Amino acid sequence: MFVLFFAVWVLLNGKLNWEIAAFGVVISAAIYVFCCKFMHYSVKRDLRTLRGLPRLISLLGTLIAEICRSAFALLPYIYGGKKPDPLVARFRADGIDSDTGRVFLANCITMTPGTITGSLKDGEYLVHCLDKSLAEGLEDSDFVRKIRRWEAK
Repeated sequence: MFVLFFAVWVLLNGKLNWEIAAFGVVISAAIYVFCCKFMHYSVKRDLRTLRGLPRLISLLGTLIAEICRSAFALLPYIYGGKKPDPLVARFRADGIDSDTGRVFLANCITMTPGTITGSLKDGEYLVHCLDKSLAEGLEDSDFVRKIRRWEAK
């Protein structure tokens, strides 16, 4: 978190010299201490987050790949005049136990073109798909598998 505070400091200043860096280290350290004391941050928590970072980056890579794949799959509907066959699908993503993981999956589904997560209640997702082909494999998608591994850290 300290590194993030320092990076924001440098970005907001627009340049980096030794005075800005020194003052940024002091300000970032003060903000980090404040967050640790009043917002329940800790060095241990930050290190635990860093351990899960490679899995999170892998998950974000999968998200970008799925967005591209879905965008190309929608081209015939947009430019080719192909008629969509909409579908509302219900599924459960067993193995994703945390609220963070469930919401992350719902957001990944919504960010993928052609699908929107309508509701998430008690681990059950209601997803509107532009076509039936987009609903195939929702319950055991790459997103679900990678979020399970991310939670197992």
